[in-house]
Amino acid sequence: MVRRFRSVASGLILSLLVALAPLPAAAAATYSVKLSISATAKLSGRFLYVWDRATWTYRVVQGDADSTTGTVSLPPGDYFAVARYGYFRQRNYLLVKTFKVTNAGLTVTFDEKAAKETRIVPDDTTATRSTSAVWLTTPDGGVAGFASGGPAKNYVTPFSVAGVSMRIHDILTTPKSYRYDLYHSFTTTVPATPTVSVTRAKLAKTATTVRAQGAGTAGALGSAIKGGWSGSYVESRVLLPGTVTEYVTPGVALQRRLTYGAAESYLTLPDRTLTAGTHPGTTVGTGPFGPAPGTSARVGGELRMNEPISYADAAGNPGTDGRARETHTLTSDGDTHHFDQTVTRRVPWSHLSTKVRSEWTFTAPADGPVPLIDAGFTVTGLTSSNRTASTRITAHAATRGGGSTTVTALEYSTDDGATWTDVPAKDLAPTAAYVSLRVTATNDRGGRLRRTVIRAFGGPAAAGDEGAGATKISNVAVNGGKALAFGTSGTAPFTATFTATDPAGISGGDAYLYHGTYDTPDGVVLADGPADCAKTSDTTSHCTARFTMNVKLDATGNALAGAWKLAAWADAADGTGFTDRHTAGSVAVKRTTRLTADATPEPVKKGKTITIAGALTRADWGTWTFRAYTGRPVVLQYLKANTSTWKTVKTVTTDSTGKLKTTVKASADGSYRWTYAPDTTSTGATSSGDYVDVK
Repeated sequence: MVRRFRSVASGLILSLLVALAPLPAAAAATYSVKLSISATAKLSGRFLYVWDRATWTYRVVQGDADSTTGTVSLPPGDYFAVARYGYFRQRNYLLVKTFKVTNAGLTVTFDEKAAKETRIVPDDTTATRSTSAVWLTTPDGGVAGFASGGPAKNYVTPFSVAGVSMRIHDILTTPKSYRYDLYHSFTTTVPATPTVSVTRAKLAKTATTVRAQGAGTAGALGSAIKGGWSGSYVESRVLLPGTVTEYVTPGVALQRRLTYGAAESYLTLPDRTLTAGTHPGTTVGTGPFGPAPGTSARVGGELRMNEPISYADAAGNPGTDGRARETHTLTSDGDTHHFDQTVTRRVPWSHLSTKVRSEWTFTAPADGPVPLIDAGFTVTGLTSSNRTASTRITAHAATRGGGSTTVTALEYSTDDGATWTDVPAKDLAPTAAYVSLRVTATNDRGGRLRRTVIRAFGGPAAAGDEGAGATKISNVAVNGGKALAFGTSGTAPFTATFTATDPAGISGGDAYLYHGTYDTPDGVVLADGPADCAKTSDTTSHCTARFTMNVKLDATGNALAGAWKLAAWADAADGTGFTDRHTAGSVAVKRTTRLTADATPEPVKKGKTITIAGALTRADWGTWTFRAYTGRPVVLQYLKANTSTWKTVKTVTTDSTGKLKTTVKASADGSYRWTYAPDTTSTGATSSGDYVDVK
């Protein structure tokens, strides 16, 4: 509220107060500084940063994010500036400049060509970078620019600025399932060659075994520097199930996680700091997956039910699944409350824990944590895919806040919960593809829990196609029916499409590619997300799953060339119908071949002998080079001058070095070439024609 002074006295007093108030200090002069990047191509993700080196106060830079320039108004002083940008999946840059503002504006130019690649290089020539991160920190611990992104190389301007550090976090992998998790910090000075060499003998060595959830799939092991914020986890691909031998920079505290799918689901692993030398290995992802304790409480007479961790492994490593659907119901009967939480999911990276239901009965305290019962299972004898033919099952339960808790029932089902049987005291020998578990527990505070995990672990039977209702999939096509071809590097985006139908309509679908068998694949490529299912009628949808295949990540050996199968499924809109087809379609993934041709002599007299040589090579996905393709039939073709039809001359087989050689009689001017027809694992190839002048 504003008061209006009406009396003359009040007005005089107010005037005196205004007169006696100190005059505001004159604003310090500022000058316009233009920041400009001398980029070599159109850049992306551009950020410009400026700090006052006296106070390390950040200054906001104006300008369009796609532009190579920006402006900032600065008072006189010393400044530290960083330009951050990149070229997608190729190169990332952190360019550094220091400058002074005196009594006029100026232009500060970042020189891209002055930047040098940052690297941590182990004494393992087979190691290649999977991903990396580089960032700068200011004296107050702030981050002065961060760059990362897949296999892209990182470049930084060498500099020497007091209190500023550059930190590198590199992840490298090898065909032998070695993983190098390496970290280095340059303090104050980044040298002209910011490369660090390390030896395995001085690193920490351990192993991490990751289990699959029912069938083989793909995931990623990630880590982030704890207490030295890097902005994100850096990850390397891992095939599940599998064991990764890790070499780690000693003395570095790391936060870790195991990611499933397209970063939609993950387990948070224990933080780790290792000393140099060999350490025992660890196993993560052991089933059954189920909820971990939440933080439900009564606060000020209000019940706040918070049970967010629906998928933790049997060791208690907490996780989440962004594709899961949750329903919650809270009812009360006087002082007795009932909370029902049901979590369902259908995802390509897990065939287990497809439905988890927790039914709690409890009496809430006047204030504080709710004494809910938590329960879990221990299943012995599980394989690396969380399957077993013979196992012993036990259950455990405890009440939050303490008290006596008793397991009153432990049951299993081999028909997804349609019927239940008490778990025997001796080993259980299931014969089905999946085993579900249900435990009931009570406590001395009037509480009760019944927890059901559908498909808690896998049995020995092979899982076949599944379905319910009238849901169907048809018209399946991967990459439009064309083969995918890769040389020694490269990434290919493509789609898998199918038609899904059900009398009730379609709610969604998904698909993924695998090589080998469905239960034990040796290669997996997951879609970038759930399939987009566009409704074309009340009963039909056209579904599109989008993929990106990177040959160096997804086809890490020549044995992975050939037919890849597509697993696909669709769900009915009424929630009852579905179809899950393990071999809905397929696509050929091939190694690229190359051919050369050389006809001699040139020119040649009519009737004389012409020798046509050549070589057939093929991409080797183990060495990432082109190597001889031996023992293959290659056709020699001839094109007479001034004609348009190539004619077959003969077929020649490549020798043990991939070489070709044959002779023909010179008859007329024309060109010779070699051509190789595609096979099940390799592309076809045709050399360029070599023209011969016949005299």
